[in-house]
Amino acid sequence: MRHDDDRGQGPDGGYALARQPGWLRYLTALALTGLVVGGRYSLDPWLGHQHNRHLLFLPAVMLAAWTAGFGPGVVSGALFTVALALLWGDPPGAARTLPAAELGLFLLLAVAVCAVIDSLQNARVRADEARRSHERLLEIVAHDLRNPLAAIKMAATSLARATPALGPRIERIERAATRMDDLIGDLVDLTRIEHGELDLHLDVQPVASMLDETVELFATVARGQEVTLLVAGPFGAARVACDRGRIIQVLSNLVGNALKFTPPGGRIELGYAPDGDHGRFYVTDTGPGIAAEDRQRVFQPYWRGDTRGTGLGLFIARTIVEAHGGRIAVESAPGAGATFWFTVRRAGDEPVDPSTH
Repeated sequence: MRHDDDRGQGPDGGYALARQPGWLRYLTALALTGLVVGGRYSLDPWLGHQHNRHLLFLPAVMLAAWTAGFGPGVVSGALFTVALALLWGDPPGAARTLPAAELGLFLLLAVAVCAVIDSLQNARVRADEARRSHERLLEIVAHDLRNPLAAIKMAATSLARATPALGPRIERIERAATRMDDLIGDLVDLTRIEHGELDLHLDVQPVASMLDETVELFATVARGQEVTLLVAGPFGAARVACDRGRIIQVLSNLVGNALKFTPPGGRIELGYAPDGDHGRFYVTDTGPGIAAEDRQRVFQPYWRGDTRGTGLGLFIARTIVEAHGGRIAVESAPGAGATFWFTVRRAGDEPVDPSTH
């Protein structure tokens, strides 16, 4: 087991190498020990000379080991052992000595506690290092993959213009590239969610244009699958307070999920309706529906109704909606299709202040 006395809590909540010198950590442990011993001794008239000393001293050793390191923690335990022998002997007022076995047992427990805490901190350090390595790898992969994907899309677009006869094949290439880009985006969003870094830029947005934009994104795919995709409007001047890009991402995840399960000849409808202070968006399909036991799991990360996708889309959609202060749910029955809906706060004509949400 490695016992490092130069760790401290970093700004990210993990345990990184401390900047403070070793003597300061030992001085901190010494001051903590003196404070606890003095405080407990002054309470002897009320608590009793022999009552519950160890229940106070062992947590103090744990605190010293947690904040200062293994070495200072052991020193604190040794000082508490000496204090027990000198100040809390039996009987009080006579030769104040404690049985050697009791003193030895306390010191052994103190060292064991320090070793356990040291092991936990080492494990935390390794976990943080692995997490940072994973994040760096994901950033590199996302950057290095998205550049060639963009080049593939541009080349496919140019090729489609030059050779219209290859249109269907080129569309498949573009869909595959778009799908890969979406998967990369899901992984990046998941990392941001795990670290509480999912930023929102709230503004007043018209409902109709967001629904229309979502339909346009999937119009070609829907036609290729012979599925009717439409908006159930009109919605007049209905507006909501949201991050436009993120809400379109939620709608896209719901529509993309519906397209996976809606058979040829089916129908997918996007809509919106006022719901008190919120507005309710919904996506309804005529697919096979969702079993009751699965409806409880569809928004969990990595859960998939089939082998397609990463199982992150609906989880990310839920996180985005909840970050807006809304709710998301699904209503369905086997054989009767499914309706996914979520709520976003309604807005008037005035700009929204993000600090109030």
